[in-house]
Amino acid sequence: MIFSNGEGLTNKQLLVKNTFWLSGVEFFSKILLFFITVGLVRYWGSEEFGAFNLSFAYVAMFMILSDFGLTTITTREVAKHRDLSEKYLSNLIGLKLVLSVIIVLLFAFSFLFINRPVSILLLIGTLVYSLVQIFQGVFIAIFQAWEKMEMVFLNRMLYYIGMLIAAFLVINFHGNAIHLVFGYAVATVLSIILGIWQTRLLKINFKIAFDFDFWKELIKESLPFLGMVVATVIYANNDTLLIGRSLGNDQVGFYQTAFKILFAFQSINVINYAIFPRLTVLFNEGKKESAKKLIEIILGLSIIGLVILASLITWQRELIVRLIYGQSFVVSAGVMSLLVWSGVINYFRVFVANLLIIKNKQKMIFWAVLIGTLVSLTTNYFLIPKNGFVQGGWTLIISELVILGAMIVGLKKAKN
Repeated sequence: MIFSNGEGLTNKQLLVKNTFWLSGVEFFSKILLFFITVGLVRYWGSEEFGAFNLSFAYVAMFMILSDFGLTTITTREVAKHRDLSEKYLSNLIGLKLVLSVIIVLLFAFSFLFINRPVSILLLIGTLVYSLVQIFQGVFIAIFQAWEKMEMVFLNRMLYYIGMLIAAFLVINFHGNAIHLVFGYAVATVLSIILGIWQTRLLKINFKIAFDFDFWKELIKESLPFLGMVVATVIYANNDTLLIGRSLGNDQVGFYQTAFKILFAFQSINVINYAIFPRLTVLFNEGKKESAKKLIEIILGLSIIGLVILASLITWQRELIVRLIYGQSFVVSAGVMSLLVWSGVINYFRVFVANLLIIKNKQKMIFWAVLIGTLVSLTTNYFLIPKNGFVQGGWTLIISELVILGAMIVGLKKAKN
């Protein structure tokens, strides 16, 4: 049986439409980020590029409080009840303003106890950019819930074009990492202004709201994500921080050049972003057979396509790195291929995580990520100083497999 949505589109047509727009933004954004990364690496070299990425790894530890599942819950609930869009949007902005103040205070307080990995000005610039960016995510969450992926495309493309212009100006006028993060912040502000206009088109009239009772319920619903976010941020950044501490900024630069290729590869997750709201609607409406059929098709095609793609990248890893970054960065080729395979595993664990979120089993995601984080921390702590930055790639593969396995076990229990 074919089910239609409120726009007169069938599930298949809506999924194709959403995938088209999200694929478009992923494709064009990754191209823009590709040129940005290549330009910066060739202009700055491994040392400055390493410091730039190390600042983000440091600030990420404080940004844990910026969104512990709040936007994910918003997407899920607004997808089911669009009439609550204004309430969620208004209160989410108000809540994030309060969280931003707390983050700034903790960030300033940290300087009394923690040795700064890079200059304080670069860290402040990175923090400002990161705080502004969390408000952009609020609008994206609403557009995804409405399945208006064309709005996501327009908003994010403005942001990425702004990033490209900022990077061009930095390179052309011999700027540094501090100039770049402030340029990124300006691009984010412009996308937020666009997001406000886009919500008006959806007839969502919002204002900054401080409904503490609603906040209490929203935080209670999102709280299981807090532990998961803490574990995820540590999981995602402990390798960079340990490499910087043990091996220096230049080694961070080599590792991060490989990681940027993984970042481009992870555009495959566009399928997960497109299918999440559709599966949420199908399960909410009790159309389990349609959801099951959709899941089987996506998984089957994904396994075949990703294994072939990752194998080709591994085969030509040195050529790929040489063409992108130059001969001096070929040392990153080995870890790059390892990171790509970790990206394949990550794709499937994100898929399973979305199914657990739909079933309101966020706690299972937390425990899975926590176990993977402990594996990652332990392995990296003892082996990165001895084996170098390549160890980060091996650790990521092992920990991604651990997380995926734990989530699959959790999903089976959820079914029972």
